Amino acid sequence: MSGAMAGIRAGLDRGLSLIIGGILIVIFLLNLYQVGGRYLFGVGAIWIPDLTRFLFIWLVFLGTALMHQRKRHLVIDFLLLKFRRSARRAVEAAIGVGMLALAGVMAAAGWRIMLIRMDIPYTGLEIPTGYAYLAVPVAAVLIGLTSFANMEEWRQAGRGHEQAETRR
Repeated sequence: MSGAMAGIRAGLDRGLSLIIGGILIVIFLLNLYQVGGRYLFGVGAIWIPDLTRFLFIWLVFLGTALMHQRKRHLVIDFLLLKFRRSARRAVEAAIGVGMLALAGVMAAAGWRIMLIRMDIPYTGLEIPTGYAYLAVPVAAVLIGLTSFANMEEWRQAGRGHEQAETRR
């Protein structure tokens, strides 16, 4: 993998990790305030559940994109490991193309849902719920870029493997 691509992936990993960690801390503090305020003082803020829901949606979709980038998502590779190396590479390439297609569908459908939800406001926040669902196409773009980078990485590795085979 090229140095520039590795730098971009490392920066994206760090940025997503910081954003996700920040969201998790904010959700924790908001809920701590809400529960503490209700039980200790008998008051709560009506906007906290809406903001928590908003942040949770972003947490889930950005977390999904991060796990895909780290290649830590759920993988069942029992059958894949039974294939020869060349067949395995072909299946991995097909999976990469499938992930690109899935990301495209996710981006298009997510954008459509986001547009529809722009007419539906949160009760407590009084902002459109569509901003929460913007997380879907954003995550889809990140997953698509990562899938494309993974395919390029596999292509480069395959080229290096083929060159090593011809030298023998």
